[in-house]
Amino acid sequence: MRNLTAVLALVLMAVGCGQEPAAPQDSGVEGVTMVDGGCPPARDAPPCPDKPLSARLKVTRAGSDETVVTVDSGEDGRFRIALEPGDYTLRPANLAGTPLPIARPIDVHVVANRVTVVEVPFDSGVRDAPSPPA
Repeated sequence: MRNLTAVLALVLMAVGCGQEPAAPQDSGVEGVTMVDGGCPPARDAPPCPDKPLSARLKVTRAGSDETVVTVDSGEDGRFRIALEPGDYTLRPANLAGTPLPIARPIDVHVVANRVTVVEVPFDSGVRDAPSPPA
């Protein structure tokens, strides 16, 4: 029985060795997805504050369209993605699937044993009204 247990343990260890290692939990990127205030233009009104936006982030290796991982930020806009060291592009999209709000891709560099912090700004498309001529 001991020999059978030893053989099973060796087989399980060998099978486990064939798996790809998981991304280290202490390397990656974290941050927040935000959308500009999007208030309708009003003369002499203070700007509306940015607010968190739940969004989808597709992560690709820099210079590639191959997806490494896709995550959704929370309702508070926060996200954390464990990644191996290297260069990546975050490709943000709003969860509504509408043209607005929109965000541009962001290139990030992940260093071993560090977390790169980013803010992903979304544009609501609302613009300030031009000031009337004097």
